[in-house]
Amino acid sequence: MKNVYDQVHLFYNKEITDETIIKREWVEGFFRYKAWQGVVDEELQTIWQSIQLFIIYLQYSDNDEIETLSVQDCSLLIEWLSVHVKGFKLSLSNVRKFFTILIEFYKYLVARHIIRSAAEIEHAANEIAGGETLRLLKPATADLPLFMENVNAASDELSFKSRETAKMIGETVEQLMGKLGTYFQQENFNEDFDRALYLYTGPLETVPDDEREEFWLGFWDYFLFDYHLLREDISPLAHFYKAFSDSLNQEEQQILHDLQSSHFTVFYIDRVINQDWVECVDLFTEEKFELPFLFEYNSLKKLLFYGHIFSQGMIVINYVTSIEVSVNLRRRIREEILRQKMVFKRQQDTATLEDFFKRHALVVRHTIDILVTLAKVNVIPATQLEREFPKTNQIRKTNQAVMKMIEEKFSQFGFSKHDCTLMQNMWHDYCQFTIAHVRKPEVWVAAIFYSYSHVNYLNNTSVDKLAKILEISTSSIYKYKYRLYKILELETFDPRYLNEEGFVISLFLP
Repeated sequence: MKNVYDQVHLFYNKEITDETIIKREWVEGFFRYKAWQGVVDEELQTIWQSIQLFIIYLQYSDNDEIETLSVQDCSLLIEWLSVHVKGFKLSLSNVRKFFTILIEFYKYLVARHIIRSAAEIEHAANEIAGGETLRLLKPATADLPLFMENVNAASDELSFKSRETAKMIGETVEQLMGKLGTYFQQENFNEDFDRALYLYTGPLETVPDDEREEFWLGFWDYFLFDYHLLREDISPLAHFYKAFSDSLNQEEQQILHDLQSSHFTVFYIDRVINQDWVECVDLFTEEKFELPFLFEYNSLKKLLFYGHIFSQGMIVINYVTSIEVSVNLRRRIREEILRQKMVFKRQQDTATLEDFFKRHALVVRHTIDILVTLAKVNVIPATQLEREFPKTNQIRKTNQAVMKMIEEKFSQFGFSKHDCTLMQNMWHDYCQFTIAHVRKPEVWVAAIFYSYSHVNYLNNTSVDKLAKILEISTSSIYKYKYRLYKILELETFDPRYLNEEGFVISLFLP
C-alpha cells in the first residue's frame, strides 16, 4: 500500500497539469512535521485527502490568493466539495474537521514564513462552522443562462432557472427530435443517410456492431447540424424547418429556429466559477462563455470539448463530446485545424473560421480523434499549403453549355449540389487559362466528372458509365481529362476542388 509521500508524488506528477499555488515541497514538509510529532501514516493519508481536495478546488477555481480567502470563497469551496466529491458530507462535524486540517496546514506555512497569516481562513471557519449549525453563504446570483443537454440526458443532469421551464422545453424537444428522426429515416433519404454514416465513421472504420448509444448520439448531432444534403446543400435541420415549420406548433417552431443558429465549437474549461457554473474558453477565438458544471472534477482541466452551442437568451448544448488531452496536444490540435482552414481558403479566399466549420466540422472532429488516438504529428501534408497554383490575369468568358450540362447531370452520377458548384468552378478556371473549343459539351462534362472524382478519391463513377450514359467514346474522356489535368495542374486532394469526402479521406491516407 502506498504511503502518504507516494500519494503526494503521484498526485503532483499525474493529476496536476498546471502550476498550482500550493507547492509539493510545502505539503511534504508539513507531513514530515506531523510525522515528527508521532502522527502515523494512516492518519497522514486522511489529512492528505482534505489538502488534496483543497488544491483541486484552488486549481479549478483559478484562485491563487490562499491568504485572502473570504467567508464567501470558503462557503463556495464547501458547497463545491459537497456537490462534486463523493463522500464529502455537508455536515457540521465533517466541515469542522476539514477546516481544522486546513488551519493547521496554514499555521505550518506561517511558521515557515511561506505565508504571512492564517487569520482569514480561521475567520471563515468560525463563521461557517463555529456555531451549532452550518452557515453557508448564499452565492451572489446573476441572470444566468438556461441550459439544455441532449434530449436523452437524465433530467437530474440539467440545470435551469426554472424546473417547470426545463420540463416544458425538454418535452417539446423530445417530440421534435422524434419527428426529425422519423422523417429522415424515410426511404428517400437512404442515400444521404448512408453517405453521412460513411463520412462520420471515416474510410477506415465501420458502424459499431454493438450499436453503442454514444456513437448514435454523436452521429445524429453531426447529421442534423453539419451534414449537407445531396440535393440542397443545406443541413437536415434547415431542410426540415423550410419544409415543415408551418405544420409545427409555436414552441416547436421556435426551438427549431433557434437550433439552426447553433455553431460548432471546440472549447475547454478554464476555471470553476462556483458549484454550479464553469467558465469555458473557445479554443480558436479565445472567447469566454459560461456553462453549467456537469463534469467530473478530477479530470476537468484535461478535457477538450466539441459540439454545438448557441446563445440566444439561453445556452443550449445538443451533444458535446469530450476527450482527454494535454495542454501541448490541445495547442497542436489548434495549430493543425488552423492549417486546414488555410487549405480551405485556397477554395474560398475570403473564408473565415466559421465558414470552415460550417462546411467541414466533421474534418475537425476526425482531426481531433486522429491526433489523440494515432499520435500523428501532422494530419495535413505541408505540400497542401506550400504548393503554388497556376495564375492568370486574363478574364475569359466561360462556356455556358458545359456549365448548364454539369448542373443538369450531376445528380445522375451521385454527386451533390456542392460538388456541382466545385465542378463548375473547375470548368470556369479552365476557361480562364485557355480558349475552350466546345463542339460536344458531353465530352467536357464527362472529363470534368471523371477528373473531379479522381481529385477527391471518389468511386461513384467510371469512364464506361460516363461514356454509356452520355453517349460518347471512352477515349475522348481520357483525352479531355488529360487537358484538364495539364492546364489546371490537378493533383489528388487539390484544395481548390476538395469536397467533404475528399477532405475526410485525405486525413486518413499517408
